[in-house]
Amino acid sequence: MLGPLEVLIDGVPVHLGGSRQQTVLGVLLANAGRPLPRRRLGSLVWNDPPPSAGPNLRTYLRRLRSALTDPLSLESRVVADRRQVTLRTEPGELDLEVFDSLCRSADRAREAGDAAGAVAVYDRALRLWRGNPLEGVDVDNPLYATAVELTERRYAVESRRWGLLVESGDFGAAIGELRAAMVANPFRERLAELLMVALYKDHRRWEALQVFAETRDLMVDSLGLEPGPELRRAHRRILDDDLAP
Repeated sequence: MLGPLEVLIDGVPVHLGGSRQQTVLGVLLANAGRPLPRRRLGSLVWNDPPPSAGPNLRTYLRRLRSALTDPLSLESRVVADRRQVTLRTEPGELDLEVFDSLCRSADRAREAGDAAGAVAVYDRALRLWRGNPLEGVDVDNPLYATAVELTERRYAVESRRWGLLVESGDFGAAIGELRAAMVANPFRERLAELLMVALYKDHRRWEALQVFAETRDLMVDSLGLEPGPELRRAHRRILDDDLAP
């Protein structure tokens, strides 16, 4: 799920059909292991279900049952009856579940004060991403909300990792990665705040102040908004030389 939708059986990609059939699979993956009523499944596949939604859904499920059949046991991962549909997955098979598990481990290391260990595990988790989650889902599709939520979860993990790099003094890595991230996400104020702190602690106070000025100008010109209180507070502390070395 952490990129274009992909299924591998023994390392071989499975043909998943057209975009609507892939949307059905995406909904099932987002609810893996949980029975999903057919009516609910249809409402998550179509924003405005057409009259043919019922027959089409049955066709998509029949094709997915065939595509996701284990070549040894001949059992399909898609289990369906007249009322509900369930996608069965085994532990370690779904990249999203592996990502969440690694992030929990990294969070525990972070809380225990093991910054280097936490960064290493965050790196393992983030390497699972292959692009935008559920890439190709239409913005007017109900499944798009899941893609947005996954994107925010990735950003939260990246922010925790960058914060650890700054706290542990790895300014070179932090500054380079944060500058690149700000190009892609210029209105993420947390990125600007972390970059300013990293630059200041790396004895580049003028550059830190320049980041604030550029970010403020962009926000005012593009959004008509001033930076939020946390970014302004970081700016004031840098002006006052009030950040810990």
